[in-house]
Amino acid sequence: MEYSKLGKELEIYTTVDYIGKGFPIILPNGAKMMKILREMVESAEEKRGYSVVRTPSASRAEIYMIEDRWEQEKNNIFTIEDEEEQNSIVLRPYVRPFHCSLYATKQHSYKELPIKYGETSTVFRDEPTSKIRGLTCMRQYSFSDASIFTSPELLEKMLVESVELEQYFMEKLDLNVEYKISTWNTNAKENYIGTIQEWDLCEGLMEKVLKDLNIKYVKNQNAMMYGPSIQVYYNEKLLAKIEIDFEITHRFDLKYTDKDGLEKIPIYIHRQDLGCYESMLAILIEKYQGEFPTWIAPVQCIIIPEYDEYIDYANELKEKLRDRRVRVSVDFTDKEVDEKIEKAKKFKIPYIVLIGKEEYNSNNVLVMRYGKKETRHYTLDEVMQRFERRK
Repeated sequence: MEYSKLGKELEIYTTVDYIGKGFPIILPNGAKMMKILREMVESAEEKRGYSVVRTPSASRAEIYMIEDRWEQEKNNIFTIEDEEEQNSIVLRPYVRPFHCSLYATKQHSYKELPIKYGETSTVFRDEPTSKIRGLTCMRQYSFSDASIFTSPELLEKMLVESVELEQYFMEKLDLNVEYKISTWNTNAKENYIGTIQEWDLCEGLMEKVLKDLNIKYVKNQNAMMYGPSIQVYYNEKLLAKIEIDFEITHRFDLKYTDKDGLEKIPIYIHRQDLGCYESMLAILIEKYQGEFPTWIAPVQCIIIPEYDEYIDYANELKEKLRDRRVRVSVDFTDKEVDEKIEKAKKFKIPYIVLIGKEEYNSNNVLVMRYGKKETRHYTLDEVMQRFERRK
């Protein structure tokens, strides 16, 4: 089933006509999944030395003028116009200039490099109404954005780390992806920023890194004018990228002091590991058809007490599971048990825990696994241990 229909059936997202096209509402189930994805990314980045930052979702237009992208971008972004154009307020379409502005607030030594920023960013793009579609083309997006400022000596190491991080996320999500290296058009080099030496160095290192990691790839000559990139595709759609920007470091006058005491320009790498979080939701809904792995399921377990006198027992189990960070709920409705079970199956909740007279009297529970026929009795301790293994 297509994600747009299934996503609404599973109460992951919805749309409201009077809110407008391109502005979907992410419901609690979807918001929980996005939070899990965000924590996965931010945790992995922090382990690798990234600092989590938050930059403004709106700013003066001048920042894009410094970047020299204003004329290209102003017709595709949301702007509150001012008589003086540089004072117009812009809803940001991307974060790169903000991270560069952050780097520029301090002087830096080669000893500090690499400097890495990670951000879960909200960006806005004035997409044509005809192109807007569900969670895949919107006017407000959430991105996993990261920036690396490094020296030429550390560039290969940073590319290796970036690609390995991408592999980790794709394996975690069980997504079979393809890698491409996006290079410049060798017949039109005059259209690109940067020197031949810079392009040759970076493209060569990108190829070396993918070969060393035994990753198959293809090359195409469709790089952006500011630098080459490693692009990650899923089902022939661009999902994530690791790109180098030769221009932005000059525009924002970024520097670091090298060991010889001279000022040098850092190399800037921009990464988007999962691309847009909303679009990733769409990918996961379609891939798993709602039968999400337990670690990412918005509700991992639902407890169904047969009668009201078992509610205290159900709440006791719920609190014990929550203490272990299990995402659990209790169905307190007055419906029959069979109806409650069917509702839980409709939402494809991985574990259904039943509490009837036998379970209440023996201080255990009956566990049903979604998609499995067999059921089994567990003590409360065994239930805890089972969820510990499933994290």
